[in-house]
This record gives sequence, C-alpha cells and structure tokens, in this order.
Amino acid sequence: MQIRISEELNTILLYARDEAMRTGSYAIGADHLMLGILRHADNAACLLLKEMEVDLTAFKRYIDSCLFRDHSVPYSAGDSMSVGRSAQNVINMAAFEALKVGTAEVQPLHLLLALSRAAETASAPWLAGRGVDTRSMISRLEQHGWRYSTTMQPPAEEEVRKTMESQIRSLVLITPSSGGGKVPS
Repeated sequence: MQIRISEELNTILLYARDEAMRTGSYAIGADHLMLGILRHADNAACLLLKEMEVDLTAFKRYIDSCLFRDHSVPYSAGDSMSVGRSAQNVINMAAFEALKVGTAEVQPLHLLLALSRAAETASAPWLAGRGVDTRSMISRLEQHGWRYSTTMQPPAEEEVRKTMESQIRSLVLITPSSGGGKVPS
C-alpha cells in the first residue's frame, strides 16, 4: 500500500515550517506541526478539538509561550531549515494512524492523533490536562463512524519511514509561505 500525504496535510506541513521560523527555530519540531494544524484552522483536526471544547486560541498561546525564542528565523535563511527528529517521528506515526483506519492518505486528524501520542511535546500534556487524549479522541471519532483498528498488521516501520521521508524531503526546500500560496504536491 502506497502511503501519501494529503494536499491539506501538505499545507499544514508548510505552515509548520513557517511557524518554526516565526518562533525562531531552524528545525521543525512536533509542536510546530500542532501550530500548523491550528494555523490552517479549517480542518477536521481543529473541528474535533473544538467539539471537545478545546479553546484553540489559548492552546496556540500556550504552545507559543513554550517555543518562542528571542529572534525569528529570517526568510532569507529558509534554505537552512530542517525537519527535526520529533516532527519526523510524529509524521511517521501519523502514517500508521491512517493505516489503522484503512486509508493510505495521511490527513490532519491522523497527525493530531500522532501528536497526542508524542512524548516530549508541549501539546500532548496541555490537551491531556483538559481531558483530551488519544483515547478520548478515538472514542469521539468512533461516534462519528470511524472504524479504528488496534489489531491490524502494519507494514514494516522502515518501509513507512522511508516513504514518509521521501514525501516530506521537499518541505525544507519550499519557499516560506506568506499564508496563501499553493503547496506543491
């Protein structure tokens, strides 16, 4: 099964890159991915968080307070950006989340579920402190008709890692967005 990143998730990844630069990081981290989801706003992940009564504005402020450095990364230094290990691991986990619901296209909801499982982020504990964790999100999604398998036999982790890395490799080469540009496939 060929795993691919949806166009919507590709946009979120581009926003995550911009968020890393805005917060002063030369590496896109897991929490930058969450900021990308929040910045995109019009996606199923944000709708789920709103349905679970998460104050998205307060959530963004909290993540910003954890990530901000003294200076942002100038757009002229955009070619120095990289995808950090934490972000790469979350993107790989998102691919597994997609496979658990029987799709090979990784969507924002899969990224949100992966972020809720990620260690060493500011996002997951903040959400968990408000009763929003992986289990509660899956339960809510199942109420909406998701069929979530915890017994499926996933492809080899190395296969998923290689596939996802090849798809996000161009992320660090994309010119930073001004917020409205089309993301290349």
